[in-house]
Amino acid sequence: MKQIMRLLREPLFHFVLIGGLLFALYAAVSGPAPVPTNDIVVGPERVAQLAAAYEAVWRRPPNDAEMHAMVDGFVREEVYYREALALGLERDDTIIRRRLQQKMEFLTDTGADLIAPREGELEAYYRANELRFQQAPRIALQQVYLGQSSTPKNISAILTELQSADDADPRNWGERTMLPPRLTLSTPAEVDGVFGSGFFDAIAQLPAETWAGPVESGYGLHLVRVDAKLAARLPPLDEVRDAVLQEWKGEKAKELREQVYARLLARYNVVLPDATDPDNP
Repeated sequence: MKQIMRLLREPLFHFVLIGGLLFALYAAVSGPAPVPTNDIVVGPERVAQLAAAYEAVWRRPPNDAEMHAMVDGFVREEVYYREALALGLERDDTIIRRRLQQKMEFLTDTGADLIAPREGELEAYYRANELRFQQAPRIALQQVYLGQSSTPKNISAILTELQSADDADPRNWGERTMLPPRLTLSTPAEVDGVFGSGFFDAIAQLPAETWAGPVESGYGLHLVRVDAKLAARLPPLDEVRDAVLQEWKGEKAKELREQVYARLLARYNVVLPDATDPDNP
């Protein structure tokens, strides 16, 4: 009895159960596969579906001519769809096979959104995956672009002027450039994305709240003022709970997908080529 109760509390059991219910619900809503006939019925439900799809794109309901054109398009699609099935054109089409696989997996993944972690489970997941949620260091900076071949004398003169100015505007010094004169608090990826690889690490060594340099980037030399620094930090769980929950659900969705696949695979007898057979390359 204890083992049964433990199983009933297991999230993966819930996943598999919900996945099965979703498949059953989809089958019930979709109904049995229709018997092929020569009738193509465009009922009120289909017309409403076509109209809703049109309005979602164009932000207005279709007029009579547009509705008539959509119905004609649906009939054309249905004719070709049925004829293609009759010819078996779907059987060896990789795109169709993958699309059907995706729809089956979507039904499975939906079950993960219906499951909540047990008490303490999200905390344990967060502790085991702290690196995923660690916030990168950030730096706010100002920079003056000196070009690619500025002389030491010119660099020293500009640096002295910047350091002595009370509120220096970096746009008034150096050479013209499309590079931003200022960046607000930015991560290494963001800084290096602007100035080139390694620039963040180089300016991270500079003292804060004073002009320093030169620092070399992928574009040339810069004088830089680091206005603020924030070290890398691991935020408390409450601060990133939503993100952690989404990651947890993503992991559980993968587990559920494999559980459901294993159960579906058990219905089939899979015959593979014998790797030891010399006739099979």
